[in-house]
Amino acid sequence: MLEEYPKKITLPDGTGLTLRPMTRDDQYALYSFFVNLGPEDRRFLRNVVTDRKLIEKWARNLNYDKVLPILAEYDGRIVANATLHYQTFGWGRHVAEIRVTVAPEFQGRRLGTALIEELTALAAKQKVKKLLARIVTYRQGVITAFEKAGFSQLTVLKNYVKDLQSQEYADIALLVKELQPATS
Repeated sequence: MLEEYPKKITLPDGTGLTLRPMTRDDQYALYSFFVNLGPEDRRFLRNVVTDRKLIEKWARNLNYDKVLPILAEYDGRIVANATLHYQTFGWGRHVAEIRVTVAPEFQGRRLGTALIEELTALAAKQKVKKLLARIVTYRQGVITAFEKAGFSQLTVLKNYVKDLQSQEYADIALLVKELQPATS
């Protein structure tokens, strides 16, 4: 499934990037990517990505069957991290969650859209039937990008997530994309 990587892509503005799965050797570059994000871009990420030990743990425990991280590189540095989180057991094993984080200088340039499409194709190859995205509602541009990629907003959970720094609550939108028709 990953034999097509590294893969070259070109954004609509002509910028060329490389997409590839994360490897153990990426821990320092990924840490640098997250540290260089602004506080607003890190505000509602699920983890404290400025914790070097956390990134080291991710690199050390890579398992593409559980979490598949795809990195976008430009000029030798990571400019986006997109992950596909498979549910490997139980009643949700046909569902995968998609998460995308893009460096500020590449936001609004359709890199996020390219990564959503990339992860959607990878999920379909793995026989995933539904993709889930959870997005803080004030990130309307991100929600719109997912909707343009075929995701539908199911609901909004009020005051569901908490900012890791200020402890303020925020609403989160649940969006789903059907990849394969549900069968009984």
